[in-house]
Amino acid sequence: MSKIITHITDTHLGDPSALDRGANPKKNLKAVLENIALDKFDDLVITGDLAVKEDLEWLFSKLEDYKPGFKITLGNHDVFKDVIPYYHGTRSQSETELYYTHEDEFYKYIYMDSSSGEISEAQMVWLTSEINTLKKIIVFIHHPVLGFPTGVDTAYPLKNRDMINEILQESRQPVTVFCGHYHMPDKRIDRKITQYITPSVAFQVKKNSPTIEVNVNSFAYRIITLEENSIKTSLVTNFYDRFTKKSG
Repeated sequence: MSKIITHITDTHLGDPSALDRGANPKKNLKAVLENIALDKFDDLVITGDLAVKEDLEWLFSKLEDYKPGFKITLGNHDVFKDVIPYYHGTRSQSETELYYTHEDEFYKYIYMDSSSGEISEAQMVWLTSEINTLKKIIVFIHHPVLGFPTGVDTAYPLKNRDMINEILQESRQPVTVFCGHYHMPDKRIDRKITQYITPSVAFQVKKNSPTIEVNVNSFAYRIITLEENSIKTSLVTNFYDRFTKKSG
């Protein structure tokens, strides 16, 4: 088995807070989509903070060009009722939130909805049931489950992340989390959980700063390569119009 997934996060199309800082999210996303079109991949996942309502149609029209398809999760800038009319990739387990799973021979993929800034009780019950598997688990979620002090987390925390951590630790297999939200690269491990934060397509935020210090001159996405017994990742980072691959 070999599978390649492209992970994009925090596109922030049309977001006034990004535009006012001098970021150009739409230009950045176009560059990313053009770049990944040159590579062979099996899935494209975007973990939230997608676009303002007026730009959702443009975003999904672009994503529809990518085969075999794409999957999304919702972030704190997203509204379920605005996004769901455009997203036909899968059926959610809820009529008010977007969460779902699928699996292959060796992995179970869990897509979570943290758009409210916390995980609902219904979603936690569902998650508890879904981790009952002998397959290795990969979680896609907007907010980090393993948080650390940043200006973004101070302003927009995942309020009950400790409860989600406890549920995932009950898994019989290792859990790998791919997320965004912090607008910076990071990797950390807590017992069964290994978590990778992917930088934003729109703009980055300075790490280890108590305030939100923005850098609009870089953007990135992550390549995830899955084998039966290994998960490898690399970041593709853009500074202006130059792409280079870096480990992360």
